[in-house]
Amino acid sequence: MDKKTKALPEVSVVDIEKSKDDAWDFLYLFLDKYFEMIDKNQEVLNDFNTSQHVLLAYCYLDAQVCNGGFIQLIYNGYGAYVFNTPFADEIKLWGATKTAEIVERAKIIYDENRTEIEKETSMNEFMELYEKITKFEPLDNEYLKYTIKK
Repeated sequence: MDKKTKALPEVSVVDIEKSKDDAWDFLYLFLDKYFEMIDKNQEVLNDFNTSQHVLLAYCYLDAQVCNGGFIQLIYNGYGAYVFNTPFADEIKLWGATKTAEIVERAKIIYDENRTEIEKETSMNEFMELYEKITKFEPLDNEYLKYTIKK
């Protein structure tokens, strides 16, 4: 059973009313408050329940993969937060089965290449990772195709 939430963002009714007609605005209203909490005190992460961590992990996944793929997600330090947690299982429960499937396939590649991707490198060496580790590319494309709204 999930632990009881000890840390919740403070969101005003006025802000909720302003953003309620746009799902992304509504989502990021809460996410921005979570990030403010984390910026003030990293220890607050210890008080988050599983659902809160899943929400944050999804935000990191989406932002990083849409910007630079799974290699960027891992290089920027979010690989373990997405791949070494129950994230994929939890988003299945939320109904995001296709995203969970992509993450599960990416985890296999992550496990094979994490040491190389996670090490600190120059920008040129980082860019070379895309040429060396090409197994993520189909998953990057699949994720983008699946998540981009038409």
